[in-house]
Amino acid sequence: MSSFGVRLLSKTILPFVLLLLASPFLAQQKGIEGRVLDASTLEPIAFANVSLPGHTIGTTTDLEGFFRLNIAVDADSLAVSSLGYQSQSKALARGVFQALQFNLQPLSLALSEVRITPGENPAHAILRKVWANKAQNNPDRLPQFSVDAYSKTKVFLRSMGRDDAEGGAGNQAFRRFGLQADSASVSLLPVFMSETLVTENFLRSPQRSKTELKATQTRSLADEDADVVTQLIQKSSNFNFYNNHVRIFDRNFVSPLSTSGLFYYKYYLVDSLYLDGHYAYELRVVPRRAGDLVFSGTVWVNDSTFALKRLSLELGKEANLNFVDRIRLQQDFKPVEGGVWYPSGTRVLADAVNIFVHTGIVYNNFNISHHEVGFFDRSLSLPKEEREGDLGDWDQLRPVPLDTMDLAVLERIDGMRDVGRIRFLAGLVNMSVKGYYNLGAWELGPYLLFYNFNEVEGHRFRLGFKSNQNWSRDWMVQGHLAYGTYDRDFKYGLKLERFLHRESWTRAGLQLMHDVERLGAEDDFLSEGLYSSFAHSFGGTNRLSRVKLGRLWLERDLFRGFTQQLSLKLKHHQPIGSDFNFAYYADDARSQIQSAMQLAELGLGWRYRPGATFFTDKNVRLPVAFNNLPTLRGAYDLGLEGWTGGAFRYHRWSLGVEQQILLGSLGSLSYDLGFTKIHGRLPWPLLTVLPANESVFRTEKTFNMMRYGEFVADESATLFLTFRQDGFFLDKVPLVRRLHLRTVATLSLAAGRLANESNGFYDEQTHPEGLLPAFNAEGTAYSRFQVLDWEHPYLELSYGIENILQLFRVEAFHRLSHLDANETGSLPASFGLKVGAVFRF
Repeated sequence: MSSFGVRLLSKTILPFVLLLLASPFLAQQKGIEGRVLDASTLEPIAFANVSLPGHTIGTTTDLEGFFRLNIAVDADSLAVSSLGYQSQSKALARGVFQALQFNLQPLSLALSEVRITPGENPAHAILRKVWANKAQNNPDRLPQFSVDAYSKTKVFLRSMGRDDAEGGAGNQAFRRFGLQADSASVSLLPVFMSETLVTENFLRSPQRSKTELKATQTRSLADEDADVVTQLIQKSSNFNFYNNHVRIFDRNFVSPLSTSGLFYYKYYLVDSLYLDGHYAYELRVVPRRAGDLVFSGTVWVNDSTFALKRLSLELGKEANLNFVDRIRLQQDFKPVEGGVWYPSGTRVLADAVNIFVHTGIVYNNFNISHHEVGFFDRSLSLPKEEREGDLGDWDQLRPVPLDTMDLAVLERIDGMRDVGRIRFLAGLVNMSVKGYYNLGAWELGPYLLFYNFNEVEGHRFRLGFKSNQNWSRDWMVQGHLAYGTYDRDFKYGLKLERFLHRESWTRAGLQLMHDVERLGAEDDFLSEGLYSSFAHSFGGTNRLSRVKLGRLWLERDLFRGFTQQLSLKLKHHQPIGSDFNFAYYADDARSQIQSAMQLAELGLGWRYRPGATFFTDKNVRLPVAFNNLPTLRGAYDLGLEGWTGGAFRYHRWSLGVEQQILLGSLGSLSYDLGFTKIHGRLPWPLLTVLPANESVFRTEKTFNMMRYGEFVADESATLFLTFRQDGFFLDKVPLVRRLHLRTVATLSLAAGRLANESNGFYDEQTHPEGLLPAFNAEGTAYSRFQVLDWEHPYLELSYGIENILQLFRVEAFHRLSHLDANETGSLPASFGLKVGAVFRF
């Protein structure tokens, strides 16, 4: 054949013949893409295996549950499997592109893939190499770094059952607005979705972090103003599994990469995979013992650096987290600047009492930063101008677009907000959590304090209100009106606050009040404990004072975690009530007797929360500690005698420390230790009246078996210890285990004295009680308070059970000292049974 014929054959005829021969195979080549969801929660299932049965072709889903597969073989089905789920297959059409969605039903974790072979467990050899390289791979070794984080959180409510969802007026919202993975799945109602864009900054020494909030938007059925929820979820999703323990809520769970992991886990080498251009070992981790604070699931480890490449871990009911039935954590890692591996994305699912919370975080722009230490003085930096976050802005801001499920969630929430009945019910739910009913710019409440009864006021009705950020972001107004049917007196309270500088949380304020106050009650201005105020309102005491109060204050964070407050207070007390028989001598000559007391006081208080993170909800700030460091507090008050009617000169100072210590699977121990000293002459109701509680409701940091006003001191120390066992023993009992009960024990102690030689209103010779006396049945005068001493402290202990109906706590109290009869001949109660509300995870 001539050279021309050869060239003609090679350039025209041969390619044509090869194309004809290959055409049957090309006709079979097709693309398949889709998504894998949890049928019960609508959660994307990350790292699920997608494969063609009978072939070696396959892939895995990404963090959002998406997959794409190009195939050129003759296959009639596609199978999806994932640990903890029932596998599923779907038929494939020939030669066409297909989009499929798999909805997997959850199962308990299984180990069917694991095979044990003789000799050393190969997973242990890999684990030792992980330990040897932890210091190199851990991003915490970097002096500084920053990373952009985009988080998206969705909250769903689950109907109690398909029959309920389809019938009954109470389930109209589920029928009309619920979402389902398929017709066989339970309906889920979306009630919340938020997006947040931040820059996270980390400093190794001293250990600091700072969040720069760039933009946030929330779509909520119950409450538009839910920024604090978003910040809390994102901050609590900063997991570091290179550390020996990973903190979730108030528990420290043992990391699968812990150097003591062999004591808590069984490890199995399942497979090796090629993931994103890197080979990785797939290790299955299984708890050795039920009840340990550990995870179940799978970790993938890079085969050369032995860094984490991927993880999928779960906490089940055995973790005994209050309210929470299941938590799933999934992360994907990539190498970044500095030679470390950092997450490219995180997914968190929390299943809590028919509420599902999905959080997805995407990390970008990791870089080693070089900020001065002063940059970290504030844990949170807010944008100078709040971004409204309209859809156009967010299309540019978010690193990944919203998917069809996200758009469906937004559509359903907007639809429900247009239905008046649903909006009203959502407001009631929001009120039950926050205590106030939102009317837009104003809120009414708290509803727990709407009614109570005492013999002085009779039936007391109280209507409270406060403004929110819809009224003003710089000004806050809070107040109440009250009326008693016996005394027929109108009471009021008003508090006005002004933000001067949000970055340092600098505020100034004015408070005015005309109301009644229980003897020994903690100042609500210093501690706005809603449940405590509600509990004490049913305490049955009539030892009340009519109070008129005026206060000015200035508050500022001087540096990170250190808050200081300067205040000026004018307060007038007038004892009222049949059993508050009190008066004092108003002059040194003891010729003038009166019961009204006028105070003028300059106060300086401070609180130091090292390492605490402060979350802001527009005009409200919530401190959350992600560590076990103690919180310190202190105060100094100076009595201004002669200024605007102030009748007393005194110095009062106090110090305190509180801390929670996590004890692993044994539970936790928390303590609060306080000391107070008063120098000067004060009538006894103005001294330290130890905090008591006579109601049927238990309250924190009070003596629950002590009578109101029973003990008075000018020098005192208190200690409150609480040990929570968290199911360490009860979880071992098969039938009791299902109830998720947790035991709790407390010890409360008080000691001190009343220095009669320096007080002046307590004189052993001429008037030992410093008051107009009450009289017992024999006509003998007696005091209505007792005096402590350092050698004979007051002591009580309790034991009880938490997690009753997922919220309540029942507790038995024993009073162990000061059990003698008083001057009236009555014995104090030595045993009591009380209930309380506790919202703990």
